This record gives sequence, C-alpha cells and structure tokens, in this order.
Amino acid sequence: MIRALRVSAAAACVQLLACGTTGLEAAPARPGGESLAPQPSPMRPGEVTAHPAPLALLEDENPVLAANKRLVFDMWRSIVNAGHVELADTMLQEFYIQHSPILPTGRAAFKAIFSAIPRRDIPAVVSPSLVTILGEGDLVVMALREELPEPSGQGSYSTVHFNLFRVEDRRLAEHWHSVQDAPGANVLPPDQGGPQRVTGLSGPAQLKLLEDADPRLAANKRLVFDAWRQFPNADKRHLTGTYFAPDFIEHDPDAAAGARLAAEVRAVPPAQPYLQDPVVAMVAQGDLVVLVTAREHPHPARPGETYTTTWFDMFRIADGKIAEHWNCAIKPGTPQPKYGD
Repeated sequence: MIRALRVSAAAACVQLLACGTTGLEAAPARPGGESLAPQPSPMRPGEVTAHPAPLALLEDENPVLAANKRLVFDMWRSIVNAGHVELADTMLQEFYIQHSPILPTGRAAFKAIFSAIPRRDIPAVVSPSLVTILGEGDLVVMALREELPEPSGQGSYSTVHFNLFRVEDRRLAEHWHSVQDAPGANVLPPDQGGPQRVTGLSGPAQLKLLEDADPRLAANKRLVFDAWRQFPNADKRHLTGTYFAPDFIEHDPDAAAGARLAAEVRAVPPAQPYLQDPVVAMVAQGDLVVLVTAREHPHPARPGETYTTTWFDMFRIADGKIAEHWNCAIKPGTPQPKYGD
C-alpha cells in the first residue's frame, strides 16, 4: 500500500514504497504488438490491473529507452524493495533532485531514507505490481498498482501510483511522483535541502511538448492535449464524441466525480488554448500518453507559503480516440497519514 504509515516523512515513504506483494516471479514474455496497457478487469469495471508480463515491458527497439527503463526498474526492485542502498552510488546522480512534497532532495538523503528498508534478496520484478512503464527521451514513467482502504473501512480499492524519472549519464537525476500528501512543519523548505518545487510550462510553451519524431505519437499527444484543455477545463460535454471512444474506460476510483461530470450542465467559459496547470512533461510510447502537471497548494504549517505536488493522467489511444484513462486520484475520505510532524 502506497500510503501506509503515520510517522515521519522519511519512514513513511520508505514504508509506502517498499511494501507490496511478496513471492514475486518473472512473468512470461509479452506477445509482440500487445498494448503497453494491461487488460481491464472483467470482474470490476474500472479496476486497476497489473500488466501480465512486466519484464516484457522493459523491451524496446531503442537501446537508450531500454536501458533507461531497466535502470528505473532495477533501482526500484533492488533499493526500494530490497534495501540494497549501496547501489544508489551507481544508480543515482549525487545531486539527485527530489520533487516529492514530503522527501528531502539529494542522493545522500535518498540513501539515508532507504537504509531503513530491511535488506533481502532482490526480487525478479518490482512491488507493488507494475501497471506499465514507458519512456521518451531522457524520461521514464513507471506506474504501479496501488491498493487503498475504502473510506467506509470495509474492503479496499485500487488506483495508480506514478513515478517520473529523468536519466542523465545513465544515472537517475530527477524524480517526481504522484503522492499528494501535504508536508508537515518539520519537512525542510526547498532552499534547505527539502523537496524541490514542481515547475512546468505554461501558455504557448506547452506546444513544444507535443512534438515527436513519430507522427503517430505526436498525434496521440495532440489528441490528449486538445481533449484535456477543452473537456475537464471547460466541461464541454458535447465534445465527448470527438475525443473519447464509445466504450471509454475510466479508472478514476472517485466514481462520484465521473458521475457529476456526466450529469452536470452548467455555464462555462470558453475553452482555453492551453492547459491551466503548468505541464511538467508529456511522455508517449506505443498506445499510451502520460500527461504530468504541477499543482500548488497552501502550506498547512507555514501561513502565506505554498507547496507543490505532481499530478499524473495516463491515456490509452485506440483508433484516434481516447479509449482508457488512469490517474492518481483517491476516494474522498480515504485515511491519510501526516508527514513530517
């Protein structure tokens, strides 16, 4: 479970990242041409499912992307899951930049945090279970299946924990993740080695992120960009047929939000030409596009100050339409830990 321990930021994050299923085994090879996304669960529509062949997701015709994905995958299973913290010296840049709202920055801080992980044999695959992993340029997005307790206290539900890494000189240089939790008073500010602020592109600069040497990937990015700047930002319900497939699958666990979106009819301003939130990255590979944006919030412990988080939306494109959507949302009322108090 990603949010699991109500203690300090460091210990909490160690627990949330390291825990997951045990007895991990290598999955069979992914058949050629299969989607990078797992198949939806037939039992629970919208349930987030793990990919059946996680090791096959590391294969890539581009050797740089293959190496970058393997680096992220190996770092997670060896350090985050198994406590082999000494490997950070070869896997992370010394000045590793951390954009988590609750964690300090730098390789030394990373090693100090994950030294709390009990050392064990390195598993074959990462835990929690891998939903997908994709790369573009020097960026890698890893999506993990997160299971959280129902707000009612009865049972659990699934969502996605996302991680974005930037690779530099074959080492991890920068990290963003989808944890939205607020920092406590003891989490240091950015200029004192605390979490670094999440920044992104606004206005016309966002259009640069839509470019891609592969015209199919460029078209997929443009589809997502156009849909998201018009649909959620302006609630243009009449545009759903233009951008979304008739059998569109929604994995947002907050079903009430989706129902409201479908039911509300209200006056709205015209759609803007750009996304309202600053865009950190758009990563496209295969039939998937991941849109990464920055969000700013009032700091709960420092009046007049703010902190930032990173929001992730992932889309599967089929036949020129958005066929499936995942994000890092959680249900209202889900028990949340306090970090850094």
